[in-house]
Amino acid sequence: MSAYLQLPCFTRYAPLAVCHVYHALPTVVLHKRFNKPFPHFLQASQTVALTQLLSSRHSLLIRKDFSTKIQRKQQHIAIFTTASLPWLTGTAVNPLFRAAYLAKDGERRVTLVIPWLSLIDQKRVYPGNITFTSPKEQEAYVRWWLEDRTGFTSTFDTCFYPGKFAADKKSILAVGDITEIIPDEEADIAVLEEPEHLTWFHHGKRWKAKFRFVVGIVHTNYLEYVKREKNDRLQAFLLEFVNSWLARVHCHKVIRLSAATQEYPNSIVCNVHGVNPKFLEIGKKKMEQQQNGNKAFTKGAYYIGRMVWSKGYEELLGLLDIYHKELAGLEMDLYGNGEDFDQIQRAAKKLKLVVRVYPGRDHADPIFHDYKVFLNPSTTDVVCTATAEALAMGKIVVCANHHSNDFFKQFPNCRTYDDRNGFVEATLKALAEEPAQPTDAQTHQLSWESATERFLQVAELVGDVVTERSKSPSRHLESESLNSKRIIEDAFGYLHYVASGFETSRRALGAIPGSLQPDEQLCKELGLVTELGKGHCHRPNGSRFGSVLVLVGSVIGVLFLKSVTLKLSVNARVGSNKHALLRLHLA
Repeated sequence: MSAYLQLPCFTRYAPLAVCHVYHALPTVVLHKRFNKPFPHFLQASQTVALTQLLSSRHSLLIRKDFSTKIQRKQQHIAIFTTASLPWLTGTAVNPLFRAAYLAKDGERRVTLVIPWLSLIDQKRVYPGNITFTSPKEQEAYVRWWLEDRTGFTSTFDTCFYPGKFAADKKSILAVGDITEIIPDEEADIAVLEEPEHLTWFHHGKRWKAKFRFVVGIVHTNYLEYVKREKNDRLQAFLLEFVNSWLARVHCHKVIRLSAATQEYPNSIVCNVHGVNPKFLEIGKKKMEQQQNGNKAFTKGAYYIGRMVWSKGYEELLGLLDIYHKELAGLEMDLYGNGEDFDQIQRAAKKLKLVVRVYPGRDHADPIFHDYKVFLNPSTTDVVCTATAEALAMGKIVVCANHHSNDFFKQFPNCRTYDDRNGFVEATLKALAEEPAQPTDAQTHQLSWESATERFLQVAELVGDVVTERSKSPSRHLESESLNSKRIIEDAFGYLHYVASGFETSRRALGAIPGSLQPDEQLCKELGLVTELGKGHCHRPNGSRFGSVLVLVGSVIGVLFLKSVTLKLSVNARVGSNKHALLRLHLA
């Protein structure tokens, strides 16, 4: 049977192929001709006949068989991310560029999987009152935006998964088991942009069981955000542990964009992000102006970022308030959209320096071209995209001497500081000097071509590496000591699966109410219905008593696994015999 008749998105869903190759003409035709779910009462023989009919007429859409030869020659990389345009956040922009540049040379097949929000959530998240009535309409916008910046037509496929906006977390969370977006026979390599975010409340097939190779890319320093909350120590402790084990359960390899994040198993630190090519073009024009003896930068300092206090605004306004005498004459412009916009605007008006607050714009907008200095004191970022863009445009960047800025220290226009006095000194010096002109090699380091090369290398996706891995189980652990860790990994994975399967325990752990399966509205907008055709995708939640038991068991299990993990770590250090770890687990 075709992949698209295997409940492609969630259990009990009818097989409308609304997401796999949505931009391709055959998909549009299929969507218009079969805008209703296949009847649940079709017999198996009828379903197969219908599949064969669709396969013969729409061979681009229905892929029944993939030979081993083709699989080995061409990788299929599915990139799952937690945000989408027009929300100009890092997890929307960077995975989009990654998909475009991975697919550019035609050596691999790439699918970008992004969240679809209902109209109510779109109005909460997307700026400028931009909304969409269908996934097809949003995809058209995303592709237009991308092509306008890259200058080439992208060939990757696009899928949508149901999502909901969590106001308390200020982020989008997946609804249901999104691993089913990719049919089993096409599941090759998965890239999880924010693996912890995508797996916190995931209830479904384990990612490593679904895909041959899973790479996680850590974008966000969640521990730093949690430390700002009331119960910072307890929350940070639990979150660090849960994030680490979820990454172990679901990912073969984890890429940390900088050392600012927590440690993860099987991880490596490497910045695999680049900048929009338009920023490099702007920087090239500015360098030409400098070489011709013209004044390239006529404005002073600015900052652009999501308008929430934790994105550096608290630190920045605090420094400008304390050192207003030393920075006398400084005029600062802030740009951004976010939940704390009004508060930040009111706080800026109380300062003795001139600080103007404006709604967010695309950083490539001409209004930013003439600024000379980008001030960014944030230490909550992993790698700040806006900082990279400012450097690409030839500006001087003043930022903290922090792990999140390690990648930028190689560029001559990056000025770091260690303390408050250093901030004042670096800012005054940057305002008084002209930016240095970067070399071609330095400019290339900021490009998406270079970022893609780094990604393929550190993710071990070059050549036949992944093909060779497929010859053995995904967790090919040879020694008994490592096998014991696999046992614990499986135990934690099962515990998480059970705990995430009850509405009460999900809500207690922070999930959005009703996010176990998509609601009627999301089903309707994505063309998803249940087998019974009632348009309601929730599965039974179980009793409250059962949920409480699961929740209590989860807490006990987490503490138990933490203690076992510590014992394993200590035991490994002292070099005990090969059976000791297994005995610890069984004790």
